[in-house]
Amino acid sequence: MKKIFIILFCLLIASPAFASKELKKLSKQIKNGELVKIKTYEAYSFYPIQEGWYKNSPSEFDALISYPKGEGPFPMVMIVHSSWGPEEFTSKWMRFHKNSHKKLLKMGIGTMFIDSYSSRGQRGSSAADQFTVPLWSMFMDQFFALEYLSKDPKVNIKKVGISGHSRGGMVSTLSSEKRLRDALISKDLYFAAAQPRAPDCENVSMFRNPQPIKETKTWMVLGGADDYTRAGPCVELGEKIKANGGDIKIEVKKGWHHGFLGNYPKEKSKDAQIYWKCPRVWTEDDGKYNKEYIDWMLKYGAYDSEDAMWEMIKNDPQKAHARSEIPFEKSKCMFLGAHTGGNKGGKFMKPFLKFWKETLLN
Repeated sequence: MKKIFIILFCLLIASPAFASKELKKLSKQIKNGELVKIKTYEAYSFYPIQEGWYKNSPSEFDALISYPKGEGPFPMVMIVHSSWGPEEFTSKWMRFHKNSHKKLLKMGIGTMFIDSYSSRGQRGSSAADQFTVPLWSMFMDQFFALEYLSKDPKVNIKKVGISGHSRGGMVSTLSSEKRLRDALISKDLYFAAAQPRAPDCENVSMFRNPQPIKETKTWMVLGGADDYTRAGPCVELGEKIKANGGDIKIEVKKGWHHGFLGNYPKEKSKDAQIYWKCPRVWTEDDGKYNKEYIDWMLKYGAYDSEDAMWEMIKNDPQKAHARSEIPFEKSKCMFLGAHTGGNKGGKFMKPFLKFWKETLLN
C-alpha cells in the first residue's frame, strides 16, 4: 500500500486554475494556515530566465502560510514538496511535515508550504513521469514566494529558510544561486538558510560553476545508500559551492536511502524513473546547456537544430519539456526502480530543529 502513496499513478490533468486540495486538507489537519496564490512563470531552463523570455509564460502556485502566536515579525521556513507532489504534506506515510510544523510554531517560526503542482495541472506524483512540471518553473517559485513574504509585515524577511526533499531538495539547493535570484527579484532579498535533502545534482542542469549567495547558510543531507539521486554528485557540487564562497555543510548519512523521512520501512519503488546513466546536464556560464547534452538531444531527435530547440524553449516551455523526454526513451539510458523510505524522521527531527534555531532565531 505504501508504494501507492509514493508513486501515485493518478496523473490526471486538471485546469491550470485548479486549487490545491492538498493544502486545503493540510490546513484542516493542522488547524491553521492561510491559503494564498502567488504569481510565477514557466521556464524549461535557466537561459529563458536569463534572457527574460519566462515573462511570456505567466502562471501561479498555491501556498499555505502559518504564523506563530503573537504579532511578529516572525522567521519563516518554506517547505517544498518532492516529486510526490503536495500529498507529501498530508499523507499518513509522511508525518514529519506536520510534526515539524507544530514544533516550529512553538519555537516562534512560521511555515509556508508550497504546492508547485496543482495550479499547473499536475494532480499527483511525477515520480513515474518526470516530464510534467519543469524543474526550472519550481526553481523560480521559491524566489517569488520570498518576494511575496517581503511584503508581509508579519514576516522577518531577513530570517527566511527553505527546506525540501528530492525535487524540493533541488529547489532548496538553488535557493543560494545568485544568478537565479538576480534574474528574478531584488538583490536585497535572500534566504538566510536552506536545508536540502537528497537532491539530484547530476541530471537537472544545475550550474557547473555555482555563484552562491554568501548570506545563505546551507545544510545538505544525503543518503549514503540512495540509489535514486546519488550522493556523490551532490558532494561534488557542494564542494564547488564551498570553493566559490558559499556557506555549506554536506552530510552523508551512512545506510540511509531516498525518502528517508517517510515513516515506513525501506522498500523498492518499481516505477521511479532514474537518470544517472544518462549524460550529465549542466548550465554553463553563458546560461545555456552544456554542448554534450545539446548534441545528445539533437542526435536522438528531440529537436531539428539547436536554434529550433531554443525557439521552442522560448515560446512553449511546456512543450519543450515534454519533447526533452524523447532522447531519454530512445537511448534507453533511463531505468526504473529505486529504494525509498527508512523511517528516520524521529532521528532527524532534533538536528533539523536545531538548524533552524541556529540560523533563524539567533
